[in-house]
Amino acid sequence: MRTLVTEVALAVLAALVGAALALERTELWNPAPRVTVALVVLTAVLAAGSTTSAALQRFRAGRRGARRELLDDVLAGALWAVADTTGLDPRDLSVAAYGLDTAAWRAPRLARRHRVRAARRPGASGIAWAPGKGVVGECVATGAVVARDVRATWAALGPLDRAAFDALPATTRSGLTFAEFSAVRDSVDVVVAVPVVDDTGPTSRVTGCLALDGPAGSLDLLTAPAVLGLLEATTRVLRALDGAAPRGTARAAAAPSPLTASWRRLGLPADRIDRLGGGR
Repeated sequence: MRTLVTEVALAVLAALVGAALALERTELWNPAPRVTVALVVLTAVLAAGSTTSAALQRFRAGRRGARRELLDDVLAGALWAVADTTGLDPRDLSVAAYGLDTAAWRAPRLARRHRVRAARRPGASGIAWAPGKGVVGECVATGAVVARDVRATWAALGPLDRAAFDALPATTRSGLTFAEFSAVRDSVDVVVAVPVVDDTGPTSRVTGCLALDGPAGSLDLLTAPAVLGLLEATTRVLRALDGAAPRGTARAAAAPSPLTASWRRLGLPADRIDRLGGGR
């Protein structure tokens, strides 16, 4: 939004300057020479700024596109590795990466960086997740793995109207409003969220989470040690990519053989696998 406002303001300013110079050329306005010089210089500055801004936007778009490709590779590999480990149909799984957005002008929120899902899994809920809201929010707020059969938990509550929902304990409402609860109660089954932790500084901090979405009744399968190990390993790859240039490497993330095997199964080139998994 701020970028749009800035661009509109610059466009209006450029139009005003252009109009002023047009009036000066038609002699309908006779400004002082220094004013004319200032308008000409301002026109040149605006033109240079517009060209530079366009070039930067193309550069950033290219970086974002390359980063999305890397995230797609990482999450698709994790999804297939989980399917192979559990025997679940990959069409019943989805994996999403969330990053913690702590902009100074608003409350912290979770931005979904990328998601890999099959057609069977529901699309985006449209809910603005935040620390403490839902399974992913609880994971980020506590810095711990959170796994829940959401559908079974909510089904046990029975029919609820707004008043009954608002009367539930805060932990049961999971930070959701009644409208948000109504929107997702019939589309979410099992969710396992694993925090992405940056421990490179003097103290560890949670920078996001990895969320695995599975079918009803799969909680035990998706919380088996082998699956949690895969998810934790995937968070290490995400952490290595986090904040790095898309063309950088993730060699610090030691990917285990199931992830590597999944990347090979997806047909990724050897150099890309080497980039994602440190050559393993």
